[in-house]
Amino acid sequence: MLWSLTKLIADNPAQWYTGLAVVDLDGDGQFECVVAANGGRNLVLKWGGDAFYDVGVAPLTDERAPSMGIAAGDVDGDGREELYVGNGEAAPDRLFAWRRGGWIDLLGGVRERNQSSQSVLAFDRFGMGRYGFMVAHEGGPFRYIEVLGQDRVENVAPLIGLARIAGGRSLIAGALLDGGLQIYAGNEGIANMLFLPDGSGRFQERAAEHGLADSTGTARGLAWIDANFDGRLDLVCGNHRGPQRLFVQGEQGLFQDVALEGARDVRGVVVADFDNDGFEEIFLHGHGEANLLYAWRNDDWRLVDCGDAIEPSGYGVGAVVGDWNGDGRLELMLGHGETVPAEMSLYAAKPNRNHWLRVEPVTAAGAPARGAVVRLRCGRVMTRVIDCGSGYLSQSEPVAHFGLGLSNSVDWLEVVWPDGASVRIPEPEIRQTLRVAHPNQTL
Repeated sequence: MLWSLTKLIADNPAQWYTGLAVVDLDGDGQFECVVAANGGRNLVLKWGGDAFYDVGVAPLTDERAPSMGIAAGDVDGDGREELYVGNGEAAPDRLFAWRRGGWIDLLGGVRERNQSSQSVLAFDRFGMGRYGFMVAHEGGPFRYIEVLGQDRVENVAPLIGLARIAGGRSLIAGALLDGGLQIYAGNEGIANMLFLPDGSGRFQERAAEHGLADSTGTARGLAWIDANFDGRLDLVCGNHRGPQRLFVQGEQGLFQDVALEGARDVRGVVVADFDNDGFEEIFLHGHGEANLLYAWRNDDWRLVDCGDAIEPSGYGVGAVVGDWNGDGRLELMLGHGETVPAEMSLYAAKPNRNHWLRVEPVTAAGAPARGAVVRLRCGRVMTRVIDCGSGYLSQSEPVAHFGLGLSNSVDWLEVVWPDGASVRIPEPEIRQTLRVAHPNQTL
């Protein structure tokens, strides 16, 4: 059950909110929540100790731009993340970078013809700590934006097999199968896609042969989960017009759909352990209908009381989690819009005696290692993926959060970076945020 903390958002105007991203924009070691607004002012919400305050400045605010998907990633390998904001057809996308004491747009106002951007994904395709941004488009080809020397920007999607035309709505990346990071794309009006690296630097689409195509063509939110606790990643796929999918991985990388009942119109999907009991919950952000919360009860995924977060008449869009106040419990930040302007909302579980451990892997340059896999054994093995882009328009904090229940010790934790490098830490102390350096750390 989640209870409302919305009163802690001091700067909370009613707007058409879309995507959210959790990123350390000012470089102070604390994460902000960047909130995109369609036709309004983008917010940069910073926790000030007693409330969230908007500290956004131009050009990040980008007033009146039709901002949609948003994600952060270190495109130049300097240890500080850049911010990509996808916009609708009325404005060009933005790629904000910190240069010479201020924010500049590396895309320079150049707009793709008939572009209408949706979700954005930060992806390290070389495993070198330099991220590109994959951008989904409504009715157009995917793009993959990389920043080369002298801040030169290039779309390399046609060169690497990602420029597929689709009704792109959502994107997610992780080590779903063997062979490095893979990309899953949720589409509108066409089957979903799974892009696998082929070893030559290119990607091949293989969703159908793994049982992940879902030809209903109404995808929205996406999230990773180990739904049956077998150590393999499974996938939650929220749909604009149900049913809601829970793709559970079986032998030889084949997936079976176990439908989540009760929801028909979903936007954002969040998988997180809100109450720190050691089992993640599945949150579905409804649009024009109540939000839903699923928990593992009696050896099955069952609907449980959503508490204040039910929002029976809300028009949900983006959804992210983060521990902004540092109390070891995740907060759920929700955006609303698309149909009517509305305020943001914030929820968390009530305090309890459960323990926790948070793990923050970083690249060799010291930036968040988005796409890294973190495993931990505390009675059983738990798996988390550092978020590259959490499905529909949004991107959660780059931290692996583990609830431990009443267990007061951890056997070990392991971090595997996108380049395959790994670190194992025996018996880490609990109730802390542990920053784990890459084995080739340079800073």
